[in-house]
Amino acid sequence: MRYPKISLHIPPQMWYQFRQVMQKARKTNEEVIGFFFCKRHQLSKHQVRYLPKSWVVPEPDCYERQSISGLVLKQQFHLYLLHNHLIPGLDVVHIHTHAGQGQLSFSCVDDRYESEYAKFLSSTFKKKPRLISGIFDESLQNSQFRLWDRKGQSFQKINFDKSWFALEEKTAYLPETELMFARQQVFGKTFQKQLGELSVTLIGCGGIGAIFAEQLGRLGVKKWLLIDPDRLETVNLNRMPAATPEMVKERWYKVHYVKQLIKRIYATGSSVKAMPVSITDESVQREVAATDLIVVATDNHYSRQVAQELALKYMRPLVCLGTHIDIQGNGTPRMYGRVTVPPLGGGWCLMCGNMINLRIAALELAPFEINHLAMQAGYLEGINNPAVFWLNSLCASSGVGVIHGMLSGFLNVDSGLDWIYDFSESNWLKTNTNYLTGSDCYFCG
Repeated sequence: MRYPKISLHIPPQMWYQFRQVMQKARKTNEEVIGFFFCKRHQLSKHQVRYLPKSWVVPEPDCYERQSISGLVLKQQFHLYLLHNHLIPGLDVVHIHTHAGQGQLSFSCVDDRYESEYAKFLSSTFKKKPRLISGIFDESLQNSQFRLWDRKGQSFQKINFDKSWFALEEKTAYLPETELMFARQQVFGKTFQKQLGELSVTLIGCGGIGAIFAEQLGRLGVKKWLLIDPDRLETVNLNRMPAATPEMVKERWYKVHYVKQLIKRIYATGSSVKAMPVSITDESVQREVAATDLIVVATDNHYSRQVAQELALKYMRPLVCLGTHIDIQGNGTPRMYGRVTVPPLGGGWCLMCGNMINLRIAALELAPFEINHLAMQAGYLEGINNPAVFWLNSLCASSGVGVIHGMLSGFLNVDSGLDWIYDFSESNWLKTNTNYLTGSDCYFCG
């Protein structure tokens, strides 16, 4: 019998805050404990991911006993914790520390206590929550995790990840002599392997998305999920690399065109799934959840809203790409490219950051008759926005650079990122994301 691969994935910003509080809770060398309350996501038949919805670290006065040899929480606090945080559908993660640093293992006391606690959870709560337990050394660097069955009789080891991307380490990937990536060796062999394992959902395979896919593909990404319901048109040919009038005549879907771009780079060894449907189609959402990264490069507000909602629901990193051109009164164009990465795990999102106009998003979803009335009233543009190849290229290249930095670690995006390139001024405007953070957002608050 093949057991599913199970992982606990905690966003970096959330883990940093949790770790800081855990370390502060230790007075000297005594053990400390913290709790995550997690939602279970069945990504596929053989893959399950646990994602935290909330966390708690008890204050010193919540312990009945706390020492280097063990700890016991006050029963009153423990019951308060479970009844106020263990809402239906969530499972419990216990994380406690052991004294010292380096290699560690669960003790016989851990085995006995956790076995009893797993049975207690299953017998006390209607939804029968599962117990995940983790131990760390006192520096919270080295760890082990396991998932108990509901009877408290056996457990399964699980993976723990606290980065933006939970990527498998595979030994057989790149031969050291592969020349294609020879000039990327400065970033390290691990980075190149991670690129080969990274799976990307691209929503929108138009002027920005196509350029982005080819550039990220040439960086080393081979696993793609492409989503776009549109077909190629003649008006697209000014900004779609290698698109031809023949493709337009044959009514190619954009996803099949972008798939060909990637397959031209990797005739073998790549995995590209092209889905010529809208992101609103429920059939694609499970597919999106199983990928490591969501990139949205569409020209409408509603699809970006859905992409952000999926990123929040499945706690997947999101990169939003877009450009804008308008003409000033003196006839001079103003041109902007924008790359936005909301923080993984909440803090702010595209909606609370006012980067998506929800009124326009609602109108885009409305039937044709309502759209037509909105257009006549001036609530929607009557013509498509102008677009040029080089501005799309700037935006797409910047997005690839941001992902490069996220994966290799030289760019810190834990608090999110919002960069706007003003071409006329040749200037990057970087939003202070502290001003975007709020707790009252309907979507991420």
